[in-house]
Amino acid sequence: MQNPWNWNSASRVALALSMVEEGNLSIDSYHRATKDKAYYNGRYYSDKAPGMSFMALPYAAAAKFGLNSLSSHIGWVEYEGDKILWVDKKGNITEPFRFVNQIVTVLTSGLITVITALAIYFVAIRLGAGLGGSVFGALAYGLATPAWGWATAFFGHASAGGCLFIGFAAVFFLLHRPGSMGRDILLGFVSGALLSWVVVIEYTSAPASAIIALYGIYNARVWERERLIRVFLCAALGAVIFISPLLIYNHAIMGDAFGSLYKYNLFFPSMKEGFYGIMYPNTDVLIKLLFSSRYGILWFSPLLITAPLALWTLWRYKGYKSLVIILTAIAVYYFLWNSSYLYWNGGGSTVPRYLTPMLPFLCLPLAVLWSRSRKQFKAVLLTLLALSFLISLMCVSVSMTIGDISEMNMVAEFLLPRFIAGHIQMVSLPVKLIFPESVIYGYYRHLALIPLYILIAAFLIYIFSQLKKADRSG
Repeated sequence: MQNPWNWNSASRVALALSMVEEGNLSIDSYHRATKDKAYYNGRYYSDKAPGMSFMALPYAAAAKFGLNSLSSHIGWVEYEGDKILWVDKKGNITEPFRFVNQIVTVLTSGLITVITALAIYFVAIRLGAGLGGSVFGALAYGLATPAWGWATAFFGHASAGGCLFIGFAAVFFLLHRPGSMGRDILLGFVSGALLSWVVVIEYTSAPASAIIALYGIYNARVWERERLIRVFLCAALGAVIFISPLLIYNHAIMGDAFGSLYKYNLFFPSMKEGFYGIMYPNTDVLIKLLFSSRYGILWFSPLLITAPLALWTLWRYKGYKSLVIILTAIAVYYFLWNSSYLYWNGGGSTVPRYLTPMLPFLCLPLAVLWSRSRKQFKAVLLTLLALSFLISLMCVSVSMTIGDISEMNMVAEFLLPRFIAGHIQMVSLPVKLIFPESVIYGYYRHLALIPLYILIAAFLIYIFSQLKKADRSG
């Protein structure tokens, strides 16, 4: 789990707790914990899109109920510097904010990332990638890209990318696997719901959502009229229902359903420039986002260097040219908008976090590339996968957010030395029960990752055994 006191995640959890504790949309009681906040009409608000906080509500309420049942507290909110603490009647200080953050992260960012990896698997199967290729694409996304790291943080990027891709998967199966009326109604509603809900999670997802919607509309133009109307109405219904919470939230606070609290941010003045800090694509930033040893996505997931070849391989498939166009368009969009944003570096993130939502769309064609490659090139792909996994492991273990650091080789000069030295982020309770404190908090703290290694090894053995069975039977 990542640092719960990061301003980004603290702002989102603060909104969820404010709604649970006080039944209001302001974060007045928690605002000292974050600088990602807006000040409007004498009150403090989270400046983030509220989708993550909305999804966290039932889990935050359950976590609060559980904590309160353990001890009568004299105040949920106590401060030690910027940290929100919980003090019971005996004066014992615990950190429920950290606990709530862990719970909501697992059940939002974490769970959605898992479902997204499965969606990659099933779409790849339909594309003809086979079991091996489909598993490769799913593992690439889940363990060999920064998606793994952001799945352990209560930011919006992993959930936004997941909702985008699952919404895309619903559209894809509508187009390429015709079924019953009930199936059309379900998939139509899900696609509209997710492609609108992703905007409630991250405003910047709107253009990517529109690209997917246009892909669906363009390819559905050949349908019979009755089916087209049925699916379109269901998608529209899902979109209206799931965008409504955002419109109601904005109107309740600002009196403008289409407004944004970003314009009232207190600590990031450049948000008032251009369109909420978005100007125009910067070539230097684009190059850094790709190749810079500090920010370049290819340094953090070398496997993605094969993405252009994977897209070309899929392009050669009959009937999938429009699919390749939208996969490419989504990736290009995220690069362009990230390079246009004045805070493009993500406030000192370890990896370029704004590119995260495009990752499942680049991992899908990797499944096809695997299935069409010879043994020699598969060895290259496996090597890149293993290298990307190790780098992702270091990122998620050390930290996904490190503050502003001067230009350096992030992998070689920061992540690798700290990982070897045992600077591991937030050891979990099961590990604390297994290892003594001398291991958990000492120089050999990285040994606390042994349970993770065992689980990954066990599941990989299982996966490979299933693939061998499929080869023998096929």
